Amino acid sequence: VFGGAIGAGTGVDYLQFLVPGVLVITALQGAQQTSTRLAADLAEGVTRRFKSLPMNQGAVIAGRTVADAGRNIVSLLLVVPVALLMGYRFASLPGALAAISLTVVIGYAFSWLGAAIAAKVRDPEMVGMLSMFWLFPLMLASTAFAPAASMPGWLQGFATYQPISVAADAVRGLANGTPAGTDVLAALAWTVVMLVVLVPLSTRLYRR
Repeated sequence: VFGGAIGAGTGVDYLQFLVPGVLVITALQGAQQTSTRLAADLAEGVTRRFKSLPMNQGAVIAGRTVADAGRNIVSLLLVVPVALLMGYRFASLPGALAAISLTVVIGYAFSWLGAAIAAKVRDPEMVGMLSMFWLFPLMLASTAFAPAASMPGWLQGFATYQPISVAADAVRGLANGTPAGTDVLAALAWTVVMLVVLVPLSTRLYRR
């Protein structure tokens, strides 16, 4: 839609640049659904039934995040044919599968952030608002839609190393067949750090 205007004179094929970023944003929107759905379950008392059962309470949140990861896969597979119709091309089939797999993993990590917010706030409407507070600033100040070099100097450092940018760059490299080893490792490192912090935090908040 914007490629003719944004790509003009920059030497960047904007469609090839944008689609991997859109894949990452799609996964993050799936993570938002984790927070709103879990908050709805908590507000409606569904989880009280689970707490009366002889089961690991952390499995409730894990089940929610895994289910949302499955929905993310479906969403991503819907985005891909639209991108192909618009003229986007993956460099290779293995690269496409690797890019989509990495996107799902990143979305799964962010789902635990949504779960932590929901377990703490427990109000679906408030949770929806709070989800916007972390998603939109990170999304707009990222390399999902534009290269960091095109941003103001004071923003470039943050935009380069924040998790959404790292994820977008890694997925872009895998999808477009450009060197992506460092970006992939950085994206996986962000994923591991988020899971290590957010899984026990979400579980503890849910039990309270």
